Amino acid sequence: MASQTAHDLRTVVTRRVGVKKRVAVLTNDLALVRAIEANGCLVLADPASLDELEAFRPEVVVLFDGFVLADGAAALQRLARAAGQAELVCSFANAASASLALGNLTGLQPTPAFAEPEVRRWLSSAGYVVSSRDAVITAPRATSLSADTEAALRQVFEQLNPDAAVDRFLLVAKRGAEATKPDRTEGLVSVIVSGGTDVAALEGTISSLANQQRRPLELIVVAPLPLASLEDVVTRARRRSGLTVSTHPSTSDDANTRLNEGLTHAQGQYVAFAEAGALFSPMHFTALVKQLEDGTLAWAMTTALPGPFSLRTWLEAGVAKEQWLLDVTRLGSFKLTFAEAAPDADAVLFARLALLFPPAFITAPSTVELLRQPTVDLPAMLAKLKGRPLRGLTTLEALLHTTPTPPLSAQVQERLASIDPRAGAVIERARGLADRVQSAWVKAKKDAEKK
Repeated sequence: MASQTAHDLRTVVTRRVGVKKRVAVLTNDLALVRAIEANGCLVLADPASLDELEAFRPEVVVLFDGFVLADGAAALQRLARAAGQAELVCSFANAASASLALGNLTGLQPTPAFAEPEVRRWLSSAGYVVSSRDAVITAPRATSLSADTEAALRQVFEQLNPDAAVDRFLLVAKRGAEATKPDRTEGLVSVIVSGGTDVAALEGTISSLANQQRRPLELIVVAPLPLASLEDVVTRARRRSGLTVSTHPSTSDDANTRLNEGLTHAQGQYVAFAEAGALFSPMHFTALVKQLEDGTLAWAMTTALPGPFSLRTWLEAGVAKEQWLLDVTRLGSFKLTFAEAAPDADAVLFARLALLFPPAFITAPSTVELLRQPTVDLPAMLAKLKGRPLRGLTTLEALLHTTPTPPLSAQVQERLASIDPRAGAVIERARGLADRVQSAWVKAKKDAEKK
């Protein structure tokens, strides 16, 4: 389904109408009528009744906000009875527009607007199927805000919902039958597994996911392998109770592209990610789901880092998507995608999420074993985002927090322990003895001062 951007509403409407057709325009916009007539069309402008419209037998009907403002779905159902054979070209103001929100915040006269999902439901109830979609951007209305503040607010709105940049939508629809896309299944965890050509690594990940105690569970496996090979990998998993598996051969050799492909198939309330080779402990998703169910936050993760949450500290420590679980019903219209063919895609998505949705986290030993630990080049990542910088809704404390640097003795002990655990134990005993000697000396000094 096409989605384009235009700056001239009349131009895009005229283009969508086509040439040499019988067109009914349900408005008295003379300039639009003349533009459509210039395409060789016969135009009925602003008909007085549905009877007049029916008698005209249009091939195309053009309508705007005012037609559905009063009755919504009922108006479209009446239109379908009068001109059901016609294609609809329907334009309406976007209720999620940043310009509209800013105008309302600063006291400008509100503009009647509609949410795109609502209009699609109305069309569907009248038997229409949307075949194309245009996003129309118009000249913004001036507000009383400073330009910098307004730009920052627009960035936040567009991070929450990319369609916030759109002022109007134009949908083209025809009568027909279409399978309704299922809603999210409450309680279901969808895990998108991106596999490469290493079948053994993929089998290991699928096996560990099949052993998850959390049910219901959905696995969406995307890999550049023949369908028969993918089906062989998931044969055992398909036999597990409460577990559904779908396989999707991919033509891409980019892991992030495959994750995005898998996202289009996910039906769960909760979404998680995995690359082939990752191994999950059986209680991994059980603990994360409980963390989300017990609170109101939109996503959770396991981590060995101490709290409170610090975006910079966590990014520098490396973030692994396998540790996340997202409640997509709490993300609203946030665009959940990975930057394709980008080495820092995990970190970018992590930052986009964390700036708008503070994460819940379980501080504990990792419940995921990874083939390689994630790293991020923070300066390079920030450089990539300069053209469209991110804005946050997190707290000032979270942005300013840094984890204190441990004492040098503790760093030495940790380093020695990583080389030889016995050396770490010796250091620990020595530190304990030193602490006891120091405490005894302080006590003796205080006793002497009292005499």
